[in-house]
Parts: sequence; C-alpha cells; structure tokens
Amino acid sequence: MSCIILVAEDEVIVRNTVRLLLEREGHEVLVATDGFEALELSRQYHGTIDLVLTDVKMPRMDGLALVEQLLKERPGIKILVMSGQISTVDLDKLQPLAFLRKPFSPETFRNKIREVLKAPPLVN
Repeated sequence: MSCIILVAEDEVIVRNTVRLLLEREGHEVLVATDGFEALELSRQYHGTIDLVLTDVKMPRMDGLALVEQLLKERPGIKILVMSGQISTVDLDKLQPLAFLRKPFSPETFRNKIREVLKAPPLVN
C-alpha cells in the first residue's frame, strides 16, 4: 500500500534515514526540516496526506504545535510523533497520539508505520 507521508525532522541523519526507509516501502515522502516548513508543505499539497511523522522538539515550530494546527486543517489525519528526548510528563501531553522513541531499528520503524496507517483516524 503506497501512501503519502509528510516527515518533519530537523536532524539531517534521522530525516534522510526515515525518508529512505519509507521510500523503500513504496511510500511517497514529503520532507520538511521543521514544523513551520511541514505546515507550509501541507498547505501547498492539495492531495491526501495519509500520515504525518514528526519529531517533537524542533526549531521554529515544534511537533506538537504542528500537530495541533494540522488536525485543524486536515481533520482525521494520522499522526506519529517521535522523540529521543522526552520525559514521562511530556508523554502524557502526547495522548492519544502514536509515539515512537528514538533511536529505533528499521524493523521497529516499519512496524510502527504500518500500525498507525491501519489505525482509525484521530477524532478532534
């Protein structure tokens, strides 16, 4: 199943690895370096975006601000947030969003992507 996935990640190595893994699975990937750029890409892309994969902590606009805005502009969009620098308190703020802790293996990443794509969309 080929999907359109918007990736927002400020770390070059992580961003490139995630894009490569997604493209190997046959997905089309829209890539942004932060939440602000991701929001602009979303607004310019007139088709369906099946999933947004975003880091939590990024410059200019963090992942949670991006998610909040995207859920207003694209109700029901599927979201997967990832972070390697997150506390238990921060995790509570992410509910009911799907979460992936960095670093992750390619297999864990692929399984999480499949799980989120199969899950019902979030209800705002």
